[in-house]
Amino acid sequence: MAKHPFLKFCVKEYRKRVSRSLFERAKGVVLRGGFSGMRLNKNVHWGKGDLAAKIYGLYEPEILQVIDACSLDYLVNLGAGDGYYPVGMLIHKKVEHAFCFEENPKGRRLIQENSIENKVQEGITLFGRADAGFHRSLPTEVLDGRTLVLCDIEGGEFDVFTPEVVSAFRDSTFIIELHDWKFENRHEKREALLRQFDGFNIRVLKSKPKQWAGISDIEELSENDRALVCSEGRKFLGEWLICESK
Repeated sequence: MAKHPFLKFCVKEYRKRVSRSLFERAKGVVLRGGFSGMRLNKNVHWGKGDLAAKIYGLYEPEILQVIDACSLDYLVNLGAGDGYYPVGMLIHKKVEHAFCFEENPKGRRLIQENSIENKVQEGITLFGRADAGFHRSLPTEVLDGRTLVLCDIEGGEFDVFTPEVVSAFRDSTFIIELHDWKFENRHEKREALLRQFDGFNIRVLKSKPKQWAGISDIEELSENDRALVCSEGRKFLGEWLICESK
């Protein structure tokens, strides 16, 4: 189907409007899901249309399920955005400390602001862009401990996870959002990344339809608005590589 740039822009902006309306109704507090009680900052630099989904626990629920099943001490978040995962996990004591890599200065500022707003700032350590040597910035106990490496760096995952990095986190769990659709040689990219995790239990998790039934604020919306709230605005079906140490 041919893309219409103006129509695409209008849908994107309207999605933000619907999301912002529900966000303001909830006063920025997550109402349900694994991060309930967390306060979100409306001044996001990434994913403004995702605010309502986060409020109602509908944002990447597949990942929240994996996190809930893990017993963890530390989070290493590559592409930490505005701090949704590190702050949420600290609030609910899913980890003792979160090490956040975020290349965008506004993102780093918002992570700090969100951590202060939610009173977990002591549990956050901030870094800039993650490269293939990011693990050398981390304490030894993080590399050797019960650590979750959560990655969303828009295609950079194919360069960052070298044999040295994977070996350094040999006892960890990895959740890596896949962006191979950005590359012409996407299949080769994916297969090469999978080979780096030889010795791990590997599975690919795909995004599923959002379960909004029973959420009155969403049920009362029109069919189109409800679809927009439950959308994550992706160009392709969301996929994550899950690698767990054996």
